[in-house]
Amino acid sequence: MPTRSLHSAVRYVVLFALLSAFLVGCKGMPLGQAATPTPPPQEEAPEPVISVSGKVLPALWADLSFGLAGRVAEVRVVEGQTVEAGEVLARLDTAELEAAVAQAEAGLAVAQAELKRLEAGAREEEIRAAEAALRMAQESEKSAELGVTVAENAVKSAQAAVESAQAALNLLKAGPRPDEVALAQQEIEMAKAERYAAQNTRDTLGGLKGKPGYQPGSYETAEGQVMAAEARVTMAEIKKRLLEAGARPEEIAVSAARVREAQAALASAQAQAAVAQQQVAIQRAQVEQAQAHYDLVKAGARPEELELARAHVAQAEAALQQAKAALSRAIIVAPFKGTVCEVNLRLGEQAVPGMPVISLGDLTALRVETTDLDEIDAARVKEGQTVQVTFDALPDVRLPGKVERLALKAGAGGGGVVYKAIITLDTLDPRLRWGMTAFVDIPTE
Repeated sequence: MPTRSLHSAVRYVVLFALLSAFLVGCKGMPLGQAATPTPPPQEEAPEPVISVSGKVLPALWADLSFGLAGRVAEVRVVEGQTVEAGEVLARLDTAELEAAVAQAEAGLAVAQAELKRLEAGAREEEIRAAEAALRMAQESEKSAELGVTVAENAVKSAQAAVESAQAALNLLKAGPRPDEVALAQQEIEMAKAERYAAQNTRDTLGGLKGKPGYQPGSYETAEGQVMAAEARVTMAEIKKRLLEAGARPEEIAVSAARVREAQAALASAQAQAAVAQQQVAIQRAQVEQAQAHYDLVKAGARPEELELARAHVAQAEAALQQAKAALSRAIIVAPFKGTVCEVNLRLGEQAVPGMPVISLGDLTALRVETTDLDEIDAARVKEGQTVQVTFDALPDVRLPGKVERLALKAGAGGGGVVYKAIITLDTLDPRLRWGMTAFVDIPTE
């Protein structure tokens, strides 16, 4: 019986006895005679023992649940099984969550590698390679500029050939004059000079074969120009003879053909010069690019780049933690060593987040928690007091214990305000079970 109820019953019995005695005394007293005053009853002394009820509970216990919804893929324990701290008890289908963790780990590795690369800066080999690429681009630019010079000289020579051929044609059409013979001889000399220039150009291009900037086909073109110049020498000589003999229609036609040939050679030379100019522009752009790359390699990463890389690492770490946290919510792990006392879980069913499915308790350390210690009696209880504990289910068992802790804050009970007291048992009976009803007698002074 709770202490407060016991006190009330005792008070009711005492009051009833006093009232009965008073009525009996009044019955035997004559009418008109005043009753002798009865002294007020003495206030009862507090009972020397406080009796309260409680429940047997493990000192360490937990109702475990999943942190997210999902299909139950594995249940590793049964009721009564002893498990170690950190042991996996049940698991949801975690294929997608594990893939998310792997992806987050890969993202973190990439971010960390990029940060290390920026922090380390360029290697000596990378700097030397960039410097070599710059020198190569500069040499190619010089070769391209030399090609432009050669092409421009070829254009000038072709222009001279056109002018010479046109003059010869005009001379034939005008008819022979006394000084034409001398002019024809001069043309022979000019043709020889052109041949020499063409040969010189051909030999120059021959020396550039296989070197950077050399334009494929340039030597062959120059060789053709040499051949054309040699032909012009021959033609000039023939022209002189024909001039001396007088121009014929066929000769005029040949001279016109020479003009066309020289004009075609000029167009070809001009096209080669345009290509050479374009090649110079390309090589200059490559030099600028190689110079920029070399400067970038030597300068290393800017502070802003390092800061951004560190932010990427932090972001990847957070993503990995988030993925691991989601995975951990799909797995129930034993928080301590204990015994599985209840399993409310089946394979294939859909788990509800936060709903307890496994009860785990350390049954090696059972204790009693009181349920009806009221505020009056709580004021008389002190931590460390020795107690005697009995059990409804075990009437032959009486175990000693002590008050380990008394709650600092009241809780609501069936009969009003109550305070929870934690009772540790000096010894345990193997028949004790989690949830048994206990009765605690707490002696007081």
